[in-house]
Amino acid sequence: MIVLAAACPLQAQLLQQDSAVRKGTLGNGLTYYIRHNAKDPGLAEFYIAQRVGSILEEPRQRGLAHFLEHMAFNGTEHFPGAEKGGLREWCEQKGIKFGANLNAYTSVDQTVYNISAAPVSKAGVADTCLLILHDWSHSLLLRDDEIDKERGVIHEEWRTRRSGMAVQRLMEMATPVIYKGTKYEDCLPIGSMDIVDNFPYQDLRDYYHKWYRPDLQAIIVVGDVDVDEMEQKIRHLFSPIPMPENAAERIYYPVNDNDTMIVFRKQDSEQPSILFSLYMKRDITPMAERASLAFYADGYKSALVNFMLRERLKELTDQANPPLLSASARDGSFFISTTKDAFSLSAGLKQEDPLGGIRAAVGITEQARQHGFTESELQRAKAERLRVFQNRYNQRETMPNRHYVSECLRNFTENEPIVSAGEQLRLARQLNDEITLADVNAMAREMISDQNQVVTLYGPDKGGFLLPSETEIEQTILAAQKATYQPRQEEAIDTRLMTRLPRKGKIRKRAPGTNGYREYTLSNGMRVFARKTDLEGDRISMHIFSPGGKSLYPDSDIPTLAYLSSVVQESGVSTFDDRTLKKMLAGKTAVVTPFVGAETEGMQGTSTQRDFETMLTLTHLYFTQPRFDREAFESLMNRQASFLTNRDANPNVQYNDSVMIILYGNHPRVQPMTKERLAEVSFDRIAQIYRERFADASDFNVILTGNLDEQTLEPLLCRYLASLPSKHVSEQVVDRKMDIRPVSETHTFRKQQATPSALTNIYITAPIAYTAWNDLRLSVLCQLMRMVYTEKVREEQGGTYGVSVQGSMQKIPSDEALMKINFRTDPGKYEQLLPIIYEQLDSMALYGPSEKDLQKVKEYEHKAYGQNTKTNGYWDYVKYNELFNGIDFDLNYRQLVDSLSTEDIRQFCQQLLAPRHRIQVTMLPEDATQ
Repeated sequence: MIVLAAACPLQAQLLQQDSAVRKGTLGNGLTYYIRHNAKDPGLAEFYIAQRVGSILEEPRQRGLAHFLEHMAFNGTEHFPGAEKGGLREWCEQKGIKFGANLNAYTSVDQTVYNISAAPVSKAGVADTCLLILHDWSHSLLLRDDEIDKERGVIHEEWRTRRSGMAVQRLMEMATPVIYKGTKYEDCLPIGSMDIVDNFPYQDLRDYYHKWYRPDLQAIIVVGDVDVDEMEQKIRHLFSPIPMPENAAERIYYPVNDNDTMIVFRKQDSEQPSILFSLYMKRDITPMAERASLAFYADGYKSALVNFMLRERLKELTDQANPPLLSASARDGSFFISTTKDAFSLSAGLKQEDPLGGIRAAVGITEQARQHGFTESELQRAKAERLRVFQNRYNQRETMPNRHYVSECLRNFTENEPIVSAGEQLRLARQLNDEITLADVNAMAREMISDQNQVVTLYGPDKGGFLLPSETEIEQTILAAQKATYQPRQEEAIDTRLMTRLPRKGKIRKRAPGTNGYREYTLSNGMRVFARKTDLEGDRISMHIFSPGGKSLYPDSDIPTLAYLSSVVQESGVSTFDDRTLKKMLAGKTAVVTPFVGAETEGMQGTSTQRDFETMLTLTHLYFTQPRFDREAFESLMNRQASFLTNRDANPNVQYNDSVMIILYGNHPRVQPMTKERLAEVSFDRIAQIYRERFADASDFNVILTGNLDEQTLEPLLCRYLASLPSKHVSEQVVDRKMDIRPVSETHTFRKQQATPSALTNIYITAPIAYTAWNDLRLSVLCQLMRMVYTEKVREEQGGTYGVSVQGSMQKIPSDEALMKINFRTDPGKYEQLLPIIYEQLDSMALYGPSEKDLQKVKEYEHKAYGQNTKTNGYWDYVKYNELFNGIDFDLNYRQLVDSLSTEDIRQFCQQLLAPRHRIQVTMLPEDATQ
């Protein structure tokens, strides 16, 4: 027990670090972290983290930190080939897929590379992964020709990020204003495209040799590894890396304070809504003090404050005529810098009254600063924090490797302590006992201030709309902060969801089922399929469904159906509105979400074993006592009306609308939601349809997967599910004739774009039977085409950041396979790249894949299967498809993968292309030539 004594100040008390993590430092300064985790047997994560990023670039190097990250995959000392024979080739041969398992990222202050889900049970894999990390650390080749090839790829990444993403451009413009006079003025990782396109080769090499060095690097290995053996391997391989003489100082650049408010406001023609952020800056806790109990306790109190503030802000958006669209609060790093902390208040504002929304949101935070919180609010917040740590402890043996990797990364880059799940739970209980209302109110006053403030306001540039001036924004905020507010008043909340328990039904039949499920037939006709597993600790998932869904209703009901699930969820249940319900459930892990989908209606739910009964109680209430709150409905409609005012501002939205209309022949069920169509949404019709969908439990199937308590399961099923009303009416999905049109067409249209690009989607369909075999072949074909396009379009042509290839199959209303190919490129390269897309697809149908490429996909499929089967979601997916589509996707899966031949893929590709059902839709900028 930590003693909180005056003689031993909190700053002097160090947290107990997680003993399961082996941390060490080599003589050259390199840090390493190793942790055994048996969640995925035979797999491990290999990371190299660098405490360097774009902040360290010189002006002539803007964008080169990120460029260097790309080059790490294009030739190293032990893997000189950029593609064939290179590290990417080796990884994919082991089932380590580029993008999914082999990746990297660059931020302002750090650069991180990863090899994930590496099959270390195979001979030599762990050693080779370490060798790759070793090469990334200091042995990149950085050849001239490979640098030139990558210029186009990065330029296309820049284009992809900015196309239809006004917030990206606005943030780039805001950074020099809010960081004026500091190194952060111009440091975003994507950098300058003029430099990316034209920099001398030596500039990249200079950055690499200056900053990639052992004292700024960490090796992180987490997974099914022997910690002692791995430590010896790391010491042997990485110790010889030399530490440069006279190494440059790694400076952590400060952020200036400001006496007067800094306001950045900007409009953009592609920004659909008004986004407001208010930052209140303060100094960070020094790195050396972050292992203390004081730092941890402050973080705990900050989380309590944020939870309570978010509860209050949510009440603003729940009003029938809300003053804003959304609001949230957080506490952490300021904008893009880690050398300054800030409390931030963010809101989506209504175009009709943006200043009113700012005033309301700031008023909520100021009320908390002036008067603090109530005891009941604090108790709910504490219960929620305890719930988080209790769940984390219960799931400690099933946490994925990436969870522990993230802890090591934060320790290396931010010096945040690594604390075990057991110690976190103990500390949560202790802090909940010791933290008082006065403590959190003091923390709120420390976080929320009227000093050192920065504001960003992004808005649409359309229809003559003007954002408030900088002076108006500042005056509104300062006035709201100077106003006097009344203390918060809270009414007592009933903790009982039901005052009278339902009369129990019975279990009519018990039978063993497939895939580890046991089947129960209840007295009302409902069928329950339960699978006990501890794959995710004590977590339990629930999936309830019945055939029918939206298909049972005419086209005229589609606008109403679009909002049905949201209205039900925001209305609460029984006699409790949504706000009250959330307060009643504080500290519990029990979520139930009703839905009415395209082909089914039902409920999704999650709980822990402890709160399983609460989840079933909510389920019973959503069936029998749904609540339809007109104020919640009006609130949602008001927010949607404001949101839809400028929905067409983003050209990608217009493009997607056009794609749907073209694919489905202007079918009324795919018409976009507009502000005008919102008037067709009927509150009364929502209530009527929902009651119809859930009035008869007899044709519902219930899938329960997780750590079920077998002693209490049957009594709870009888109490809460078998007691549901039934009419024993069977329903089927209705064919609304909404298939993708079986045609061959090309559509091209032009839209004004702030960042010119050519965006193409290609849809290929064929009447192919929906079977597990065909589903597998389609999935493998799509993976193979992604590999081909990565080589032919991205690497050889430098023409795109990536080509997406996705496949799906449907059974209702008729069997059909769909392949969707998507890519974005420079309008000037579009005509050059499009033939390559089709040529490679035709080549696959003519010759099939290489045996080597097919084997890569097989390796990945086997590995992914092993990971998937360790999750509740996988078994829910298998059981759902068995019940709804009549397909067992798990049956003999590994044998199916092993049996795949290149001829199987070639024939399937031929079958897919044979009908010549292809719809191509391209959006070009208005000034593009073709």
